[in-house]
Amino acid sequence: MGRLSIVNVSGSLDQFIDLLARESAQCELLAHNIRHERDAIKRMALHEFVAINQSRVSILERLNGLKEEFDAFVRELARIHDVPETSRTFTQILQRMKHPQTHAVLEQYERLAARVRTVQQDIAVNQVLVKNIQSFLARALEAHRQPAPESDVYSMLGGRNTSGMPATLIRRKG
Repeated sequence: MGRLSIVNVSGSLDQFIDLLARESAQCELLAHNIRHERDAIKRMALHEFVAINQSRVSILERLNGLKEEFDAFVRELARIHDVPETSRTFTQILQRMKHPQTHAVLEQYERLAARVRTVQQDIAVNQVLVKNIQSFLARALEAHRQPAPESDVYSMLGGRNTSGMPATLIRRKG
């Protein structure tokens, strides 16, 4: 019976290692997608955003499927190893398994978690960049829309303004 449980634990760990590898691959694809997005933001290549977003949705859908698979895997391991629902974390389950390979699996899991946090931070940076560009454009449009009184502005050629192009005007002083 003891040998059977070691085989089951090894099989479970192999299944989890495979799941981690697939999740890591998707995480790297997402990181690449985010770098591509940042490059497009910097170049203001708006035409690239549709393809970038479609790719991201596909990656996120695969990650969601892996999360569902992981959640089912953790529930099954918790059932097999009698882990109470209140302490049903993957690390708690690994600690209960007491298998020589669990430490290496836990390290791999923690590396993936660190990579996920880095990807989340990169996404936040891109969001800030987009918001800053939006803010800049909104202020530029607002400055362009403000009507200037005709009597106190000069045109680009230095004469009195007779047109309604406030963005090209310089106000007179004194």
